[in-house]
Amino acid sequence: GAGRGECFGVEALQALEDTRKDGAEAGLVVLATGLGKTWLSAFDVLAFAGERGKALQDLRVLFVAHREEILSQALDTYRRLAPQASLGKYTGTEKVIDAQILFASVQTLARVAHLRRFQRDEFDYIIVDEFHHAAAATYRKVIDYFHPGFLLGLTATPERTDGGDLLALCGQNLVYRCDLGRGVRGGELSPFQYFGVPDSEVDYSAVPW
Repeated sequence: GAGRGECFGVEALQALEDTRKDGAEAGLVVLATGLGKTWLSAFDVLAFAGERGKALQDLRVLFVAHREEILSQALDTYRRLAPQASLGKYTGTEKVIDAQILFASVQTLARVAHLRRFQRDEFDYIIVDEFHHAAAATYRKVIDYFHPGFLLGLTATPERTDGGDLLALCGQNLVYRCDLGRGVRGGELSPFQYFGVPDSEVDYSAVPW
């Protein structure tokens, strides 16, 4: 049966459906690490296709991240959910440009020569994982270049130390949020204790944040 933690994903999927019904073309979802951001994105791609009366194979999807490990894990997740789909990577070492669901390294894709291999409306749905990096120049190039049907930003840590406005990159649209504390209270994440080490002799006056 469904556990309490699974409700977070159901809630998020409903919130994404609702925001698209309201006309949104982008949105940010904040989920604590361990609550299934990648699975959420895959299920929402399926929902997005259904909302448009299409099958998954009728869509082109782009999943963007900055670490190879994330791309590999995401590809494995999507393969389990959509075993018939054509999946591929676009990285420094592998460039499967015509994959239906493409998992791209932002460092590679952000280069102008690589971006221009794709039409601006090439992808129906784009996922940007670890969206707290999105204000960086590489991410901005990708986000500004493409015009998808829907852009989903995913992060566990939405607060930026440099004051960058992540919501501005998602149309000021915070679709859903479930932080670490709520995940623990809901029984999906393990409770923990945090211990700090006293350092009263250290001068932090020069540290702004």
